[in-house]
Amino acid sequence: MTSSSMFAPPRFADLAAASAGEKPLTGRARRARFWQIFRLARTHKLIPFRRLDFTANPETVTLRAAQARGLRIALETAGGGFIKAGQLLSTRDDLLPTEWVTELSRLQKEVSPAPTDAVHALLEREIGDRRTTFATFDDEPMAAASIAQVHRATLKDGTPVAVKIQRPGIVALIECDIDIMLRIARWIMRGSKQARQFGALDIARQYADDLMRQTDFAREGSNLEGLRAASLEANDGLHIPKLFTEFSTERVMTMEFVSGDTISSLTRGNSSNRVDNALKIVLRSFLRQLVIDGVFHADLHPGNIIIRPDGSPALIDFGSVGRLDRDLNRTVQDLAIAFLQGDTRRVADAALEIMPLANSADEPAFRRDLASFITNELGDGSRVTLRTVDRAVEVFTRWGTALPADLVAAGRAYAIFEGTLRTAAPRLDILAESRAAAEGLIASQFSPRSLAGTIGKGALGMLPGMRRMPEQVGRIVGDLSDGNLTVNIRLFANERDRKVITGVVRRVSGVTLGGAFTIGSLVMFSVPDVSGGVISPATAGLVLATGAVAAFVTSAIDAIIARGRR
Repeated sequence: MTSSSMFAPPRFADLAAASAGEKPLTGRARRARFWQIFRLARTHKLIPFRRLDFTANPETVTLRAAQARGLRIALETAGGGFIKAGQLLSTRDDLLPTEWVTELSRLQKEVSPAPTDAVHALLEREIGDRRTTFATFDDEPMAAASIAQVHRATLKDGTPVAVKIQRPGIVALIECDIDIMLRIARWIMRGSKQARQFGALDIARQYADDLMRQTDFAREGSNLEGLRAASLEANDGLHIPKLFTEFSTERVMTMEFVSGDTISSLTRGNSSNRVDNALKIVLRSFLRQLVIDGVFHADLHPGNIIIRPDGSPALIDFGSVGRLDRDLNRTVQDLAIAFLQGDTRRVADAALEIMPLANSADEPAFRRDLASFITNELGDGSRVTLRTVDRAVEVFTRWGTALPADLVAAGRAYAIFEGTLRTAAPRLDILAESRAAAEGLIASQFSPRSLAGTIGKGALGMLPGMRRMPEQVGRIVGDLSDGNLTVNIRLFANERDRKVITGVVRRVSGVTLGGAFTIGSLVMFSVPDVSGGVISPATAGLVLATGAVAAFVTSAIDAIIARGRR
């Protein structure tokens, strides 16, 4: 008994204690962690990796079930980042056989809470003594997961809050676990053809990045506030809790307490109508985040969606939030409009705006390939999975270009949410609901308020150029009077450059026409009224002035649109 305890693998709590204060694990602790994982894999018959069965062969169902069960038990025993990685992997039903997904979905969501003294010490370092910061603070956590645990508390003014506290030492432990997981993924890739086919190493890297993001509570707080501000402005029925920044740091988040039931618990209770109605609101809000705002919740699994007592949905856990820059956001809008209209040509146009092909001669073949993908993968009755996103990436890679990483993240976020909708609300026609929601969102952008905001932002962007215009015009006039004006003309070879030139010529023509109309109107207003004419000079001047205004406004709007597409 004594002998076996001497060689027992280190416990999770021991490793966490060894890295208290976020100090890196020592080399000895890292080696001990590695050998713990190795022994767990050997005990549960997960090695050699080449024997793992990821096929859908009906004759090996029993083998797959046994291997999947062994993996689940090993991950639960390992704890730390391995439980979270297993939970993320359980969403990949597009890659893994049913037996693996089913078993991984049973991974325990709750783990043993961190020691109370360690939690109190972390709180004191981050935001001060809990007894002076809060009116009440429950030492027993409401929930305890592998990265953090949540305690219920009350502020001094009586506001109920949820305090999310990072497990002491978890960052150093997860860094160690990520290193081990990436090594394992490389070994599996070498030993399993099936693992190479679905890109086990790329998936491991993706989940490693996600794990590290979830340990940064300052980033999570920023994500929460961004989504909350957009949701309040949209007033679309989705509740995002308030963050109390004065009681939040990189390791502690204090948020408004959200009461209600998760989608997971309601689904088990068969509250289908309530779930369906709430998820429709979440779907509309998610598409708004994706298409209009460019900031979206990227991990909408059933445990992150709460239905409050009044039936309205709320989101929690903002560790995984995607962001699109302005150009990508505009591209997503163009793609959405083209997709809704079934116009594959415009889909390709929008994609090529920011993802030019390596060889422009391949464009016709690329367009045919993309049209085939849209027809077969995104047609009526299709199911959008993470495999769909991977196939989209393959289409672009095949033709020497690459989808931006943030755009791929947006597609994966939609696919994860589609999986939640499919399991929690199987009666919903997801693509039909998505199209209807997207149509409403696009239409809302043509309201007077939205158009005024768009024009205002465009005018603000033109302001620096307008300030420099008198100086530039003076320089041109001076060069012209001195006989030194030169004009360099470059012939543009590709279609995008020709579009730029065409747009410039169109806007210059509009400004020139507007100037001519302005001069004509001034002349007509200065001409004395002569009786007997068909129209009076004043009327002619008014018509010319109206034409001038129309020409200038058209040129300005054209310039704004062109600026937004650059």
